[in-house]
Amino acid sequence: MRIESNVTKAQIEEYTSLGFWDKWTFCDYVKRWGRSSPEKEALIDSRRRLTWSELRTMMDRLALNFLELGLKGGDLVVVQSPNSIEAVVTEFALARIGACVVPVPMQWREHELDYVIRETEAPAVIIPAEYKGFDYAAMLRDSQTRHPSLKHIIALGASPPPGTVSFEEMSENDIEKRYASDHLDKGFKIDANNVLTLCYTSGTEAEPKGCPRTHNHWKCFERSAFLGHLMQNVNDRVVISLPWFNLFGQSVGILPMIMVGGTLILLDGFHPATMAETIAKEKATLYAGVPAMHISLLNYSKLDQYDMSSLRVIASGGAPCPTDTIKQLMERFGCLVWNGFGSNEGYLNVTEVGMEPELVSTTMGTRQLYSQVKIVDKEGHRLGVGEVGEFCQKAPFLIAGYYKRPDLNAKKWDNEGFYHTGDACYLDEHGFYRFVSRISDMIIRAGMNVSAEEVEAVLYRHPKVLHAAVVGMPASTQGERICAYIELKPDAETVTRKEIRDFMGEQNVARYKWPDRIEIVRKLPRTPTGKVLKKDLRDDIAAKVDRPKNRAA
Repeated sequence: MRIESNVTKAQIEEYTSLGFWDKWTFCDYVKRWGRSSPEKEALIDSRRRLTWSELRTMMDRLALNFLELGLKGGDLVVVQSPNSIEAVVTEFALARIGACVVPVPMQWREHELDYVIRETEAPAVIIPAEYKGFDYAAMLRDSQTRHPSLKHIIALGASPPPGTVSFEEMSENDIEKRYASDHLDKGFKIDANNVLTLCYTSGTEAEPKGCPRTHNHWKCFERSAFLGHLMQNVNDRVVISLPWFNLFGQSVGILPMIMVGGTLILLDGFHPATMAETIAKEKATLYAGVPAMHISLLNYSKLDQYDMSSLRVIASGGAPCPTDTIKQLMERFGCLVWNGFGSNEGYLNVTEVGMEPELVSTTMGTRQLYSQVKIVDKEGHRLGVGEVGEFCQKAPFLIAGYYKRPDLNAKKWDNEGFYHTGDACYLDEHGFYRFVSRISDMIIRAGMNVSAEEVEAVLYRHPKVLHAAVVGMPASTQGERICAYIELKPDAETVTRKEIRDFMGEQNVARYKWPDRIEIVRKLPRTPTGKVLKKDLRDDIAAKVDRPKNRAA
């Protein structure tokens, strides 16, 4: 069985003839570096270090163990693991036999897992037996009673509980000695148009959607943005605390280092002290994170104790990053900053390395390599320079459709083959695309469109504000009003609505963009990848506002 990618024969022929797609798989890269750079470090986490030759051996060993367990080409295997060497090796061991990894967040519980296991008909799930006090093995044993397809629960860790298969025993079982050295190569012909990953969208607005991405999708994505614009190379030592299971962690960490033979350092979660210590100790050349991470790192009180001079570039993404933050990163670390816009669907546009902070912060760069772009209004008509509309893209690095969702495919891809991103943008007179807002985050106040991101960018300049998120709240006469949720800096006790509005005036911001209400919170709600859960904030403020229909009830 072959996992359905929605890629057509015509697309394969077109993109291959143009040179965008080729025959190489990521397993081929692992084998290549295992031969040519056997003693070079490939993967590092908090417990161990793996060379390229060891990674190659572990990939093949686990692949053979998976086969003996009964897994086969076409199977989708759900993996719920923190950032670790085991997670990365599993991804390529499954690919080695033509199976597919379905990586999911550690925060997911029965509700989310049931949805994905049912949709993928996964024959196996790989989980830690226990993690941060939660019993994952017990949760999956319960799930197993509801899913007849789920034959195996594979447990990470030294002491797998009853009813599970030990991942550690498989990784230590040198089963490869019982097979011919070319057994996998001859018996399991994998193709670059096979699906490598089935990542699920974060589900910030609706049910998560599966995004099947082939080896060729991913390679084109990497060549366009990360090997090209970000210039990742064999000498890079990349450190990420970004979760491995989604686009950012895969694209800036795992996959480019596999392609170029560099070194990847995996951290289990972000903490400014750990990140600073790791960069200094490992002489990391590239650190990647979302703006909230950058801000926390810059505000770390002991940052000056660490030598961060090895950094050549910082990769930012997940949300617009304030200009002042980018300036501070460049000045503090003496490196460049790169900003990327994208999604698990493979939508992509990035800035060039070396651009000025204001352009890194406020633009999406120029048209992405290999892509076609159009900006359209609500009726689908193309717009001109300076006109705000929806950013739509067609490219060989975009998925060809969601997994088992023809209904959504018909809505998100138009008859020209363009994917509609849901981002409101415009093209400026210099050829830069400028992000305005997620369309769902656009606030209509008294007939005027207000970009939540624009207001947030101003709030980040306030001396008391650490993090900010702006949403619309119901209003009886103005359609919506503006509510700002604010996390304060550690030395700030509070901030008032008047202080914020006075500050907006000092910054010469039009009055209709000033927040009508301030909500001080200890922590903004975020997805596992660091994005603010705007839907939760909209629901929260709607529940707090006394709307007319509530009074009538």
